[in-house]
Amino acid sequence: MAKEIKLGFVGLGYIGTIHATACFAMPLIFKNLPFKIRFGSVCKNDINGIPYFFEGGVKTVDELLEDKNLNAVDICTPNFLHKQQAIEVMKRNLNVYLEKPIGLNGEEALELANMSNDKNIINQAALMYRFMPAINQARDMIKNGEIGDVLNFKALMLHSGYLDPKRPMSWKMRFDTSGGGSIIDLGIHLIDAVRFMLGEVDEVQANSKTYFKERPVSKTVGEYEEVDVDDWTEARITMKNGVWGTVETSRISAEIEEETQFLIYGTKGSIKISTKEPRYAHLYVKNENQYTIGAYKNKSTFSKYLETIYPDPKYSLGFMVDMHLASLMNFFLNIVEGKIVHKETPTFDEAYKSQLVIDKIIESAKDDGSLIKL
Repeated sequence: MAKEIKLGFVGLGYIGTIHATACFAMPLIFKNLPFKIRFGSVCKNDINGIPYFFEGGVKTVDELLEDKNLNAVDICTPNFLHKQQAIEVMKRNLNVYLEKPIGLNGEEALELANMSNDKNIINQAALMYRFMPAINQARDMIKNGEIGDVLNFKALMLHSGYLDPKRPMSWKMRFDTSGGGSIIDLGIHLIDAVRFMLGEVDEVQANSKTYFKERPVSKTVGEYEEVDVDDWTEARITMKNGVWGTVETSRISAEIEEETQFLIYGTKGSIKISTKEPRYAHLYVKNENQYTIGAYKNKSTFSKYLETIYPDPKYSLGFMVDMHLASLMNFFLNIVEGKIVHKETPTFDEAYKSQLVIDKIIESAKDDGSLIKL
């Protein structure tokens, strides 16, 4: 009999809607799931217009947690709220799925990681690039020596949403409510994916720029406020295994595709990953002058598992929803099993390790690009 998981939501903005869409699609795409998702209430400031398939709306986390039938809570709120909201959920011994970054900094992330371990709660951060098939395929190729010894890499996530100088201030443009600009908003995904594929980080050097140094307070009020987070950051990274590379994030780059890219170079060839082709990594082997893209046979256990939770192409909802769907499927399956089944799961422990790298990048950028060891 399928386990019923009653899921409460804290926040239902853009990313919360993506999460809910993924949950709603699961039983349509995958048959005979060992769980059944039942939507509880939504906690948000404006509780008007909440879709009918939620039980209703509440305005505080305490009200949400009065529901004794909840099994899990999905938190999709601004960064500065994550720590306290997750603590309140875990105090009730409820499983928690938390948007990235899980805190404003590594200190907050570590506090959540320690609490989740102490209370033995099923926890997961929405670091969903770990569930991108192309990234897992590349990880397998690297481990299997397809490109020889890895030498260096580039990871890029270049967006353009903040190019409008009239875009009003928001919590994402204030350091005390966001923890950083493009480097934490976008870079947490890149850092986590690099760690996932290549291992742990040893040292960083970084440079950040803020082009739009002030923003209008609102669309109607003619006042401006100082922006104290980065619009663009480039970090030079050395891994503990000697691999070096760069991570570049931007919210002011006029990229037509706005694709995320990973380029990994080795002694025998290279691998390219792009969100334009999220299912397959591009492999180039130099000696054979051979360029291939498609199925890869020598899969890890996690890659084989991913095939069972990632939507078939005919049911694709776009790579963003597909990755979130697979990520949430993993969370729910762990709840069914009562444990974190796969070590590749982006638990709070893993989210902390990635956020610690972000902390050091921000520190380096503020210190004129100083070299900082982790």
